[in-house]
Amino acid sequence: MFSRRCAQSASCYHCEGVAETICHVLRDCLPAIFFWNRHVPGTDQQSFFSTSTGVWLQENLLKEDTMVSGVNSNAFFSIAIWYLWKNRCTGCFKGTAATLTAPSLSHLIMHKINLWHKAWSAPSISPGKPRMIYEERTESIRWLPPPPPPPRGWMKLNVDGASAGNPGCAGAGGLIRDDQGRWIAGFVAKIGEASTVLAELWAIRHGLDMAWRHRCTSLIVESDSQMAIQLIKDRQNPIHPYAGILLSIRRRFAQDWLVNIVHTYREGNRAADWLSKHSLVYPYSVRELVDPPRDLYRVLQEDNQGISFERRVVVQRDS
Repeated sequence: MFSRRCAQSASCYHCEGVAETICHVLRDCLPAIFFWNRHVPGTDQQSFFSTSTGVWLQENLLKEDTMVSGVNSNAFFSIAIWYLWKNRCTGCFKGTAATLTAPSLSHLIMHKINLWHKAWSAPSISPGKPRMIYEERTESIRWLPPPPPPPRGWMKLNVDGASAGNPGCAGAGGLIRDDQGRWIAGFVAKIGEASTVLAELWAIRHGLDMAWRHRCTSLIVESDSQMAIQLIKDRQNPIHPYAGILLSIRRRFAQDWLVNIVHTYREGNRAADWLSKHSLVYPYSVRELVDPPRDLYRVLQEDNQGISFERRVVVQRDS
């Protein structure tokens, strides 16, 4: 965030003067050190606290031994680093009084592990139906241009929302490209205090407005928020907290054009992700961009070249 000029300092919230890196937050920050000292055996602490970030993560995520408590060590480690990150965000955005202590964090991790084991060992709710099995696989994700013009001149709108705190200071961004990957228009919008999902919905609405102004008749909208897309497709109760903006989005979909909204992963939505984070440096407004920002050129060029990124995705199949 500091390198993107969205934060005033690169220092850790707890350790003044120390750069806040991933490894610092998860292992070397004072709350993390206090937590790990309670769970890492003394004979292992020297290597645990001295290895590089990549090696440290790999070694602990691949461990298959069992802790004294009977819990798999890699499961404990996985949930621990997740909550250490959440604890960091809570401290930054809600104050130090909201941070977890080491004992309470340990209790929370054990509770989550027990819930996880119960969920996976529970019998199928409907014995007459096949139980769904979820598995992971690696897929190559990249941005794909819209279909070629015939029979319609398709355009693609990529949108994304960002919230520093969820809820917190939020922004939105998006861009339209043709079937050759050429920039048509873009926008950034700082929208104030909002959750990530609400920021995503505003990104979709602002993007649709921009596409309508540019007379797009056939439009593919891509978002990396499955929740936002599902909210748009579902018919929500009129007292739903997002009912107003959902109604305005559906009205825009019903205009005289062909619009389809689909999900993409963040690796296929990098340009919109960049714009949404960049929007936080702007004043509260919606700003249309005639030309792409210079710092975005590299991402646009990589999209046009078809550069892909590997991602572990969860797929569902029948048992």
